[in-house]
This record gives sequence, C-alpha cells and structure tokens, in this order.
Amino acid sequence: MAEYQWTVKKPTAAGWYWFRGLAHEADPFVVQVDEVGQFQWPDGGFQEVTLAKGEWAGPIQLPEE
Repeated sequence: MAEYQWTVKKPTAAGWYWFRGLAHEADPFVVQVDEVGQFQWPDGGFQEVTLAKGEWAGPIQLPEE
C-alpha cells in the first residue's frame, strides 16, 4: 500500500489525487486531474490546478487485480 504525504506542491501529471483546503475547512476529497491540468470540484465546477489553494497527496495508485 502506498503512503501519501500532504504537500502544497501542485500536481504536474494527470491522475487521481487527494485534495484539502489550507484551512482544513472541509473533509479531504479525491479529484481527477486531467492532461491539461484541470480538475472538477464536487459541485461540478472546473478549475486549473495552478489556481487551487490547498494541499495535495498522490497520485493515487490503482489497486492490483
């Protein structure tokens, strides 16, 4: 099992990541970062990773078969 560390360093590769706000005002959630560097908020809005203010962990590895 992979171990993840929170960091303010923004993802540079597409994949699934944990995200949480800097003030930890909400529970962490999983987002998919696409090839152009955007992700979708739980409310449906899209944002560029470079503009998001928060902490990241990942990329999350897929489980083995």
